[in-house]
Amino acid sequence: MYYFLTEATKRRFILELRRFWQYHPKYRDLVEHIQGKYSFRERPSYGIILKTSSANHVQLSADNYLGVVQSYVMLARYKDKPGLSVEWVREDAVAIRNNGGVFPSPPGIYFIEVTEAAEPSPPYNVEPSFEFMVDPLLEITNETATKVNDFTWMVSNPFHAGSTRVFEMPGSIPLVRGVNYIESPSTGEIVLTVPLESGSYLMVDYRYPGESTGPWKIQENFAHKMAIPGCVLAFGRRVQKGDVVAVVVSSRRQPTALEYGGKWDISLDFDIVARDPYAQQEITDATVMYLWGVARNRLSTEGIEITAVSMGGETEEIYDETADDYFYNASFSVQTQTDWAIHVPLSATIRRVVPLTQEQIAEVAAMTNDQLLEAGAVSNIQVLESLGLQSFDDPFFSGKTATFETIK
Repeated sequence: MYYFLTEATKRRFILELRRFWQYHPKYRDLVEHIQGKYSFRERPSYGIILKTSSANHVQLSADNYLGVVQSYVMLARYKDKPGLSVEWVREDAVAIRNNGGVFPSPPGIYFIEVTEAAEPSPPYNVEPSFEFMVDPLLEITNETATKVNDFTWMVSNPFHAGSTRVFEMPGSIPLVRGVNYIESPSTGEIVLTVPLESGSYLMVDYRYPGESTGPWKIQENFAHKMAIPGCVLAFGRRVQKGDVVAVVVSSRRQPTALEYGGKWDISLDFDIVARDPYAQQEITDATVMYLWGVARNRLSTEGIEITAVSMGGETEEIYDETADDYFYNASFSVQTQTDWAIHVPLSATIRRVVPLTQEQIAEVAAMTNDQLLEAGAVSNIQVLESLGLQSFDDPFFSGKTATFETIK
């Protein structure tokens, strides 16, 4: 974690300084010599070298626990696949804002399958290039089925086999597949073994395949936000061919991960190298003033706080002893404090609460209404209506369904 964080912090400072110096008319050639190592084939006329000198961990809690992340999106593994290609997923705040505050993608499970690209992207890239396809399994909750006849009911989409959850309403009595009904996924039909009584109807939850998209080109350490609108996919260094990752999208924000984190106090050393002493002084002063006065506020919004800047000494280094030519060096250090955090996904989601155990549900499924009422006196099995309970219909919690489930 230490080297990942310090390297990312150095890259951010290097990017900031390159952006600043590219507009200076006298030092444009300095831009390509702003680096994190002395990796020059020949010593340049001007250069800025950035190094990490030390870091101290700031612990905010005993176990680094920060809280629970609430989000529309959640990362999950698929079967026995490694699931390491996508490091993390986040909401795309800009896409949600542009969509009127509503998440732009419909709820469901989006399966991401990684393949190796036929050609590198860009063409000169030596690192392996990859592609991925997105296969969505969209989710419908609390859909009122349409009655075709006394036995046959139909939903609006052909559904994925085994994904249905059928409830007899009113009362929210769960029906068991193969006992109370037979499903026909290709037509979207649900055929009951016993017709419902007058005034009753079916409420169905199910998933159905959406349109696949791709292939989307990616590389290592790459963030993608077009494949699933509203979701940022961060691909790290563990992308591999054949890997499959699932991204769960919900209709409302819900707990998706446990967040652990803290802070690091990082000390960064800057070495300024120049062939001209006046250029060395000008570059040093301009860099310090820019970091402390201009870039400080912008970096603060990204979680990098510049807390102090201290100047070092000046040195000379012989470039050409015969010609009495020297390199002039200066140094300064920047004290920063930056955040770190990791998210541990929560794969279980409560979709619906039913006041029955699994054994009671199986027992109720084979009973007639008369048998159910008789059994209630001795086994404490009661329908929701007899308890004075009604289905929850608040628009804010629409689609609040529930069981603990795993993706298979």
